[in-house]
Order: sequence, then C-alpha cells, then structure tokens
Amino acid sequence: MPFTIPSFAKINWTLEVLGRRTDGYHELRTLLQTVSLADSLSFERADDGIDLICDAPGVPLDDTNLVVRAARLLKEATGFKGGVRIGLDKRIPIGAGLGGGSSNAAMTLLALQHLWGVELAPGELFRLGARLGADVPAFFLGGTCVGIGRGDEVYPLPDIAFEDMLLVKPDFGVSTREVYSSLPNELTRPFSLDIIPCSVEAAYRSTFVPGETLPLLRNDLERSVFARYPQLGEIRDRLTRMGACAAMMSGSGSTIFALFDSKAMLSIAQQDFSDTGWWSAPVRTIGRAEYRAALGVFARAGLD
Repeated sequence: MPFTIPSFAKINWTLEVLGRRTDGYHELRTLLQTVSLADSLSFERADDGIDLICDAPGVPLDDTNLVVRAARLLKEATGFKGGVRIGLDKRIPIGAGLGGGSSNAAMTLLALQHLWGVELAPGELFRLGARLGADVPAFFLGGTCVGIGRGDEVYPLPDIAFEDMLLVKPDFGVSTREVYSSLPNELTRPFSLDIIPCSVEAAYRSTFVPGETLPLLRNDLERSVFARYPQLGEIRDRLTRMGACAAMMSGSGSTIFALFDSKAMLSIAQQDFSDTGWWSAPVRTIGRAEYRAALGVFARAGLD
C-alpha cells in the first residue's frame, strides 16, 4: 500500500565557521530551524530496484540524487532484498540553502524502515544520515536544533516560533563546495576546541539577547557568497528597505529569508519582487511537536 510523507525545508538562524578541521572539513556551529515549505515523497514497495520519479526540472533520478543514495545505503545496512518506487513532488528549490535534498534523504531513511519492515538503532540511523550529508541528521529531529562538528552532530533546543517569514531565491543556485573553497583566511585557520562553549545550553544562550525571542542572526558564509553573487546582498538590502525586521542568507545560499512583523508587510514585500520572476514563498517555523505530528508513525523511526 503506497503512502506519502512530507519533507520540510530548513533555514539557518545562525551559521558560524569556527575553523578548518584536520579531516579537511570546516568546524561549524549552526542553529537550524524547520519551516513550513515542504516537498512530498510517496513510497510503494517493489520486488526489486530503486526507482525515483520526479518531473521537476534539474532533479536527477539516478544515484546522484540523495533519495536514491539513502535507499541504497539502507539496503546495504539492513540486507533488505526488495525494492521501492519513490515519487518526489518537488517544491523546495534546488541549490537554495534550504536543505531540500538532505530533508528528502532523511525522510527516505525514516519511511523505508517502515515500508521494508527493517529497523536501525538511533545511533546507526544518525550515522547513516551524516554519511549522506551534514544537514541530514537535523531532519530526524525537526524544530529548532543546534548542529556542531560538520553540522551533522545535532541536539534539540527549545523551539523558536515565528509566523511571518518570506523566502526569496533568484534564478540561480550556489554550490556549497564552491562556497567553502573560497572562504576568507580568518575562517580557515586550524580549529581549536577552546572556542566551543562547554555545553549546548551555553551555545544556545550565546545567540540570544536577554528578553528577545529570536537569535542574533549570523551567517559567516555571507561575505564570500555575496562577493561572488552581489545580487544576493542586494536582495537582502531590498527586503530590509521593504520593512523586514531582519534578513539573512540561509545556509550557503542562494535563498534569503526575511522576518516581518505582519502578514500585510510580508505580502507587500513579496509583491515588490513579483516583476523579477524569482521564486518566493511565505513560510512560518515548524516546531518539533508539529513536525512529529506531520510525520506521524514515521517520526518514531528517528525521534524515539
């Protein structure tokens, strides 16, 4: 019996690059947040093979797609011999810094455990997710969480709630690999443990002003990305002029998110971008309880 599961997007409230690790990756500290924009994935058991169906332009259907890679990885980890047909209704833009591919991979790992009747221990699930991508484990939790290490070691935090947020993406994507290869020197110094707070709570407190409900927005990737793609900085500034109380790039781009005090102000700002032909979407945050409720039975495979 086929079934369908939502696959939510994320933004980064903060993204700090703390230095280069000995393994060649960068040490990160980031506050991630699931939002209401979502793809949809449908699953149907098959005798063999992994078939992905999606008619969205630019979405690969082979092993370069994280959905297919996640399914293959789960088969290898569990020894399952059957197959699956997967349909992907793509609404999260590609190359947008919104974690669409990572979210799809995480939902595939959760859903296929249910469909195939296999089970991973939570630690193994998170390790498989991290092999697919640094953002993948965050989608097993949902809501607000902190990511450290490569961003793939994640811990749940008290949810941050915000209703009126606008996402704007121009007609180009940004390569994450390209962004990290062109960071300024001060972000690529050798990583030292003494710059990490001694607890997750300390990291959380360090991003807030007393009495405020939102974190101090910060994205260390903006400088290098805006140098290569100045249009993104112009979008951020335009949103601020349109009344946004804050605006920032999500992840490595190319989406800018903006926070507004009312739906009316958000609507005016979105209309201001209508003549560009760029993609935009009003969204709100999705807390952990709502996230789990939306995933239903599948949430238990990753969150319990």
